[in-house]
Parts: sequence; structure tokens; C-alpha cells
Amino acid sequence: MRVIEEFSFDEEPGKTQVKSNITESVEKPNISIVTPFYNAEQNFIQTYYCVVNQSMEAFEWIIVDDESSRPSAVELLEEYGKKDARIRVIHQKNQGQSVAKNNGIKNSRADIIAFLDADDLIEPFYLEILYKALNEYPDAAWSYTDLVGFGSQRYIWCKPFSAGRMTFNNTLVNAALFRKSDLEEVGCFPEKWKHYDEDWALYLKLLRAGKHPVHVPIIGFWYRRSNTGMQQTVRKNENLRKQSDDYIADIAKKVDIHIKGEEYEGKLPQEAVKTGFNSKERFLAKILSNNLGVKIISSMYWH
Repeated sequence: MRVIEEFSFDEEPGKTQVKSNITESVEKPNISIVTPFYNAEQNFIQTYYCVVNQSMEAFEWIIVDDESSRPSAVELLEEYGKKDARIRVIHQKNQGQSVAKNNGIKNSRADIIAFLDADDLIEPFYLEILYKALNEYPDAAWSYTDLVGFGSQRYIWCKPFSAGRMTFNNTLVNAALFRKSDLEEVGCFPEKWKHYDEDWALYLKLLRAGKHPVHVPIIGFWYRRSNTGMQQTVRKNENLRKQSDDYIADIAKKVDIHIKGEEYEGKLPQEAVKTGFNSKERFLAKILSNNLGVKIISSMYWH
């Protein structure tokens, strides 16, 4: 097990494909990965490698094309969609990420759902450890790891779960596996708007229904940050931003802020970077001295 001092941003997963493609579809997948896709050809190949390289092979990957406007994007998706039998490409009219994700859920065959944007990355053990966590913590509605922000911003995000903080800040992003039954119980993603805060709304809907997560204290997810992404574009639209903020606030006020998450205490992947610390003083000293050369957003900032 590696410690966080050994982490390097140069070690992005998915730089190459190290496992062979599967030529026969999985009859009964353990996990359905759902990826919304819109003109996402720039970084998709690395995401593809991340998925194919997973230690758990019993998954299906549903990629929902939201009517990409660039022929190069459609051609790339069709090409890579044929490389592995576990991939299914679905085309829909342009309706945004929420509808695309819900479409993926409707077409999924597994009881566990993972959401992965077409430019984000996951460690090779990501699906396996989160699937294991859900099996070992049957009361949890979702399992999640800590994450890395990379691209236009660099940071390690390892904040502890807090239902109260989730009402005013989305601290989880996409780094999770969900039970399909729980997603369906709360109505999956809201489809009121196309491109903004759908993940946060889903977490709040789960919390509103009394659901809670289990946290696996390792870095498993790489969240690509961009100054030109759809979220930043929509955020600049005052009307869309207000609609989203009002909807989030309405769900948040119905959340029981005392809901507690569980901490995974099982065996962790040997190659993973652990984010738990035995000494808060030692951790704080590392942050203050900036020995890592990277911002760590951690429990030390939860005050």
C-alpha cells in the first residue's frame, strides 16, 4: 500500500492499453458503466484504456451518444465501440447529460451502476474495490473513493462524507458505484435541464430518501478539470444557473443532515494510494510545508 507522499500526477491511468479486448459479451455483468458522450473524441481513448484495463472484467459499458455534431467524434465512437464486445453504443437526440445517463440506466443489465464521463479516468482496481465495498456494506446505497483533480486544476480531494456539507457543496462528483434499485427508487437523474449539477442533484435525492454511502479511503478516480467545459459554459448563463441553484436548494432543505456514511475497513488494493492518515498533525505539517507540491483538499479544511 502506497502513502499519499508517493503520489504523482505523472501517473495518470490509461496511458496505454495493457489488457486485451474481450471478444464475447458478458452474459451477466456485475456492473454497468454508463458514459454520456458528446463531441468527446479529444480524451476518449485514454478513458477507453482505463475501462478496458479494469481488474474486474465482468462489466458492460453503455456509451450514450447525445447526438454529437462532429463527424470525427461519431466515427471514433463507432470505431472503439466495436473493439470490445462489452461495449454498447446508444444514440439519442440531443437532450443533455441527465437524459443520457437515465437512458443508460434504462438499458443496463447489471444491479450496480457506475457513471464515467468520456474524459475522466479510473484506476485499474476502481470497479473491483467499489463493487467489493457495496457487497460488504449492504446498507450503503453507493460506494466511492477519493479523487484527483487534473488538467486546468491540480488537487487531491479527500474530504470526509458529510450530509450537511452536501447540502451546499457537491463533495463527491462522479467517483462512485450505485445500486440500481436505489437510483430507480429516487427517480434517477433530474431531466429539468441539460448540462448542469445533475450529479449533485442525484446525491441529494438519495440523501433525501435516507440513503447513505460507504467511503473507500484510496485515490481511485481522476476528474478532468477544464476552463472551457460545458459546466463552465452553463455556469456563466445566469438563468440556467439560477434554475439549477433553486432546484438544488429545494432538494437540500429536505435532507437529514445527520445521515452518516460508513468507512470501508476491508483489504485495499496493494497498488493503491491510501488517503487515510494516522496522525492529523503529520498530515497538516505536510500540507503546510507543501512537500507534495499540490493542494490537498482534506478534512483539515472542514471547519
